[in-house]
Amino acid sequence: MPHNVKIYPGAGHGFMNDHAPADLTLMLRVLGRLPGTRYDQAATADARRRIVTFFRDHLR
Repeated sequence: MPHNVKIYPGAGHGFMNDHAPADLTLMLRVLGRLPGTRYDQAATADARRRIVTFFRDHLR
């Protein structure tokens, strides 16, 4: 299957995690303070668009 990998400079591992703090366990709130775990709105918008496009093209 063809693939396309994109790296989002400055976006860490948890860049799509936009959960409200009240929705997270204490452990996840603590881990969310680690570098590379912050939500990145621009990277998320692009990544979600790319995911939907991939699914549309390959999962019909």
